[in-house]
Amino acid sequence: MLDRETTLPLSSPDHVARALLDGIKSGRYVPGQRLIEADLTAELSVSRGPVREALKQLAAEGVVQLFAHRGAYIRKLTRREVTDILVIQETLTALAARLAAENIDDRDNRERFQSAYERLMSFRDRDDRNAVLDERAKFYETIVRMSGNLELSRFVPIPQTNLLRTQLSQHLAPKDRDRQFKEYENIARHILAGSGQNAESGMSRHIRNTRLSIERLHDVAFAGEVSA
Repeated sequence: MLDRETTLPLSSPDHVARALLDGIKSGRYVPGQRLIEADLTAELSVSRGPVREALKQLAAEGVVQLFAHRGAYIRKLTRREVTDILVIQETLTALAARLAAENIDDRDNRERFQSAYERLMSFRDRDDRNAVLDERAKFYETIVRMSGNLELSRFVPIPQTNLLRTQLSQHLAPKDRDRQFKEYENIARHILAGSGQNAESGMSRHIRNTRLSIERLHDVAFAGEVSA
């Protein structure tokens, strides 16, 4: 997983990969979208070499799909892949929430988390899907960083989860969105209170409820399953 805090040479494959990951997180690039090398080189002011290396890197991470004679596409997840990601997230993100609560008064954690939470909640009543996607991702990234567990940050599937959010958020009903924001309030309250067990339970319940909502979506929201 790329470290967003690291300064990278503008011509490096990692810089290109990070720009693509940020674009997915903010909704600029969407699952199923074709990535045209010439457009990326112009947009990012790089040569084709770093672009091709970045696409190979992201393909290895399961974010991009490469097809012979067809090019590169942002990966669209199948129903099974979405379920598998959320099962992992339910356990690992709940653990991150507990550790974040326990570490809330370390260094600048409280200020950092409060800022991320307030930015997310500022979009509660605003119809700006891409901005919500971006702030939601930052909210979770802040929790994982606050956990203080470097290994946990390696295992939480943040790029795949950002794919999932970008792909499925448009298909969820307004009542699901309202529920999610109420759950963010609950999670944040427990983290800010330093209540690790309650933060863990609240996050686990939030991810589980999201998974159940997604399971009710029509097949059109997902990539087709590939037969063995």
